[in-house]
Amino acid sequence: MRKIYRYFFIKIALIISACSTEFYKKTGYEMLQNVQEQQCQQELSAQCPQRESYEEYQRKLKDSQTPKYQ
Repeated sequence: MRKIYRYFFIKIALIISACSTEFYKKTGYEMLQNVQEQQCQQELSAQCPQRESYEEYQRKLKDSQTPKYQ
C-alpha cells in the first residue's frame, strides 16, 4: 500500500513541477558537455574545446536548419 502512495506522490510532484522537455534537453546537453570536459582533462590535453552554452547550440542548430535563399 505504501508503494502506491509513494508512486502517487512522485507522479503528482512531477506534474506540479511541470518540467518541460526543453528542461530535459538542456540538462542532457549540459551533462554531455561535462562528461566531454572531464574526459579531456583526464587525457591532460591542452587542446580542450571551449564549452558552448545550450542557447548558443540551439541558435546554431536553428540557423543551420533555416533555408538560405540567394
